[in-house]
Amino acid sequence: MRRRLIPLAMVALLAACDRGGEPTEPVTTIEPDQAIPVEPDGGIGDGAPPLDELAGNIPAHFQGVWDYVGGTCNPASDMRMEIKPRQILYYESLGLVAGVGSEGSDALVDLVMEGEGEQWVQVSRLSLSADGETLSVSDGTKPKVKDEYPRKRCPA
Repeated sequence: MRRRLIPLAMVALLAACDRGGEPTEPVTTIEPDQAIPVEPDGGIGDGAPPLDELAGNIPAHFQGVWDYVGGTCNPASDMRMEIKPRQILYYESLGLVAGVGSEGSDALVDLVMEGEGEQWVQVSRLSLSADGETLSVSDGTKPKVKDEYPRKRCPA
């Protein structure tokens, strides 16, 4: 943790340097023992998006294998999906991540899709239940709706 504060201290020192007569604003420093708040989605408490989102990755808490709550998690299940940092693999299609955003705790994922001889672009909204064990997927271009086919997390 201390190593992370060194670059912050360097920025504070540079900000305090004279800028040739330009007025300077006061610099706020963070003491080593001062806690930095963390947002539920992994942000650092300043309203900035989580690091996964900044890197264009689907946030880690959405990643894994999912299947319909009544499904078997078998790779042949037509409701099964595997979410990786930069792609979502469905039963008969593949979505490559073109961008990631957020709306509250939901991830909005821009996907370039390919499957069954077709290509298309879609925005998918990924929403997790409070316990993180149920995933809802819906059209990210529309207001959030209840998913008729929620998915459970499959064993690794």
